[in-house]
Amino acid sequence: MLPKLSLGQTDRGPLVSNKPLKQVLNQLEKEFSVYFSFNPEELKSKRVSTTGEHTDLESILTELLDTTDLTFEQVNGKFYVIKTPEAKYVHLSILDSENGTPLPYATVRLKETLLGQVANEKGELKIVLSNPKDAILEVSFLGFETIEIPVDNIISNAPYQVQMKPSALGLTDFEVKEYINVGIGSDPKANSFRVLPQEMEILPGLSERDVLLSAQIISGLTSNDESASGINIRGSAPDNTMLYWNNIPVYHTAHYFGNVSSFIPSSTGALDIYKNYIPVRYGGATAGLISVSSRNEIDGNRIAEASLNMTHADLYVKVPFKKDFGSLMVALRRSYNDAVPTWTFNSYSTKLFGSETDDGLGVFQITDDENDFESQLSFSDVNVRWDYQPSDRSLFSASFVNNSSRFNYSEEELIEDINIQQQHDVKSFGSNLAWTYRLKDDFSMSSSLSYSQYNMAYRFNNLRDLILLGDDDEVNRSNDLNNLEFRLSNHWRRNEKEVIEFGYQMNHLDVKNRIDASDLFEEDEITDIRSIGFVHALFVDYNYRPNDKLEAVFSGRVTNVGTLGEAFFSPQIKLNYSPIKALVLKSSFGIYHQYLSTIQESEFTLSNAVEQHWLLSDLNDDEDEISTVPIIYNQQLTLGLLYNLDSWLIDLDFYIKDIDGILATNQRFGFENDEAFEPGFELLNGFDLTIRKRWKYFRTWFSYNFQDSRVELPDIFEGSFASSYNIRHQFRLSGTYNVKNWEFSLGYIYKSGLPITNKNNLLVVDSEDNVVPLNTPGTFDEDEDYDIIFSSPNDARAPDYHRVDASIWHKFAGKPKGIKGEIGLSFINLLNRRNIFNSTYSLDFDRNENIAILERTKFFLGFTPNFSLRLWF
Repeated sequence: MLPKLSLGQTDRGPLVSNKPLKQVLNQLEKEFSVYFSFNPEELKSKRVSTTGEHTDLESILTELLDTTDLTFEQVNGKFYVIKTPEAKYVHLSILDSENGTPLPYATVRLKETLLGQVANEKGELKIVLSNPKDAILEVSFLGFETIEIPVDNIISNAPYQVQMKPSALGLTDFEVKEYINVGIGSDPKANSFRVLPQEMEILPGLSERDVLLSAQIISGLTSNDESASGINIRGSAPDNTMLYWNNIPVYHTAHYFGNVSSFIPSSTGALDIYKNYIPVRYGGATAGLISVSSRNEIDGNRIAEASLNMTHADLYVKVPFKKDFGSLMVALRRSYNDAVPTWTFNSYSTKLFGSETDDGLGVFQITDDENDFESQLSFSDVNVRWDYQPSDRSLFSASFVNNSSRFNYSEEELIEDINIQQQHDVKSFGSNLAWTYRLKDDFSMSSSLSYSQYNMAYRFNNLRDLILLGDDDEVNRSNDLNNLEFRLSNHWRRNEKEVIEFGYQMNHLDVKNRIDASDLFEEDEITDIRSIGFVHALFVDYNYRPNDKLEAVFSGRVTNVGTLGEAFFSPQIKLNYSPIKALVLKSSFGIYHQYLSTIQESEFTLSNAVEQHWLLSDLNDDEDEISTVPIIYNQQLTLGLLYNLDSWLIDLDFYIKDIDGILATNQRFGFENDEAFEPGFELLNGFDLTIRKRWKYFRTWFSYNFQDSRVELPDIFEGSFASSYNIRHQFRLSGTYNVKNWEFSLGYIYKSGLPITNKNNLLVVDSEDNVVPLNTPGTFDEDEDYDIIFSSPNDARAPDYHRVDASIWHKFAGKPKGIKGEIGLSFINLLNRRNIFNSTYSLDFDRNENIAILERTKFFLGFTPNFSLRLWF
């Protein structure tokens, strides 16, 4: 050990014999009350000795380093740098150029390498660069423009101030501040959020940057069915949230029945999320909005990336388009599990098709692994975007997207007399032309013309008897949607205090839905629904900021729905006040109308996912002014606060939603015919809480959601009952740790169980409403129709949900300017807990061929590993 120095009692210095240099420097720091900065890699394996002849610090350092290739430099009175002669000490002070405040934990990287460090909570960073010649540092911070600094311009003996400018805002953009991590931010009031997949840091359970799964880290956004696409914003149905990709409405948002989002991660530049309000320039949603934009910078660079995980592979290419004609981006993706099954695919398959069936006499059918059925799932995606900027005032873009999913399933068990089949095909296509033009410095306009097409068809067969075809169940369904959308938006900054946005939107919608069902126990059904019509809307948004503390926004939208022959007014008010810099008090009120919604079906699908069929609000042909699908009407109020100081963030929102126009069939009780379209009401209230703390290399955040929702269907049930989407309690605890090129993450999720109906509250009746005894010989009449009656709906809950997820990401690089890459490893449900999704009921025969109610219990994902590899060329 290095002896303690006592220079006041002896004329000799320390005597060191073959000790690690780092250990000696640590002891000198204590004895002389100084600080050393060095590159740990340069000190590895270096051992030193001294004679004890020197007592002053500089002489001791000179002797220590004499046998190494290192030298020292005194930066100030008590700060020394140990480095190679050609190395350079750099001290950066990173500041907001507008107000001079430090930017804590800003990221500094050595350009064209994976080397980098994070500043401290005061925005300062001290590093030693081994090869400073021609080196360039890239300094980045969410919401600010990235700065490149040549190291040759930095003087070692003084702090170098990096003045960072806030990112320039586009026509419909908003200022972004860090919220959860570097790639997940929000506006300064946390009313809207932005996910940046390419900058995003690791999240628990993700091996790659799936944008819809990443969005669910935002408090208030969850997926009751544990999927990517089934996002429930504050207890609302998934179809109450509108999704766009480059201004194209998207109706097929995920593959594998919702488990893999249809947005290619490598091609995605940003994902904007609105939950407290919906921007007035958008119409047709009542819960929230998610808008995805492509990654296609016009910078003259060529980029190629390839990615592979356990379900699919994709390729991303960005190149300059001809000469001075902008930039072209092409991204392709294809699943491969139809040829090569993997652990991940098998886990998805078990979640999608695994279940236990109880016939009233006990569990008699268990489908819990891929050997119990045969399934083929495949999907493909194409994303294309071209951007052209002829001047600094004008920008043209053209986008194209194509998605397709195909599914074939069969299950046969001769002993249990099971022979069921299902085929499912979905195709989605979209295109967009957009033009943005800045007429004057304070006035801009933006126009967008989009076309979106969605086609879904599936067929279900339950072959009870291979000889007697009349005993079979068969359902054929198709859903076709065509949407032509035009939007013109104008943005006028009147002065420093007032901003006005106004415009027009037009949609031409053609929606077809066909149901052809033949069931042994129920009456055959053939339903054709087609609606064609225009929707026109005018909107205006007035933003007034008299000072830095107060913001008031008044908005309005008038929408005329041609199929209903009626106009609707949707006002919005947002008030925000900041009494001190770190605290924002926020509020919003809005009325929203939705004319395009879905009916949801789970009875005639073998998967545990829910089929969605899009319908346009329209008048019934038989009864004038009685809508077949009513327009959904939501009054929403939110009150909250945001506290953001140094490394702490606390975000709290209280909300209440009063919704009119929900459909009985979407509560998943298996209603048929007229009852399915009975309208109802829903009242939701709750709050969202997020707490985040950040250290230099470690982040942790906690979120808690309380939500209560009650539904009334007055023409079917007396009184109210819990909504099928109601998760009363949910909390999430997550943490991430970054060190060098490694990222680690661990997270825990708890949810209270979804509402379900107790089987004891179900009755089977015939066409005369006589109660039919179950599991009793001689009660079935093949000429009779039967139905299930829910006497007390959603009177129970599934067991509570617990899940632990983990992820590891690692970046690596070859030679300079060579191939770089990233490896990801993730584990969903690390402890393999068996979580119950829900229970559904249907009429069929029990094991003794007597009429019975079959209870089918479905489960969430079990232990699900995934691996990803991403390469940059």
